[in-house]
Amino acid sequence: MKNKLPLQSKKFLAYLVADFGWKFLMFYIVWEYKTAIDQYAFMVLMTIIITAGFIQIGYILGQAFIDRYVMLAMAALDNDDDSDKSSLPKKQEKPNNPPSQDGPFDGEY
Repeated sequence: MKNKLPLQSKKFLAYLVADFGWKFLMFYIVWEYKTAIDQYAFMVLMTIIITAGFIQIGYILGQAFIDRYVMLAMAALDNDDDSDKSSLPKKQEKPNNPPSQDGPFDGEY
């Protein structure tokens, strides 16, 4: 598996666009209202901050979960490969008693 740089990930680029987008929106609201922020502007700012916080936390936790899952999966595969190498497959022996000529039920009904 090839490791990609963060800027090659579409998810990361979408996250960056969203992150810079809400920061630009906050800057615009503060710039527009300057020192006279009314209740409406304040509520919009708080909504933007809370929503962006949830998105950031969700993204970071999602990435941490995926990293943990991949790490555990790789460790399991490594352990499976190690156990396969340590125990070589044995040849299966043919049974000593040949199948009965009576059919699949061996004469019992």
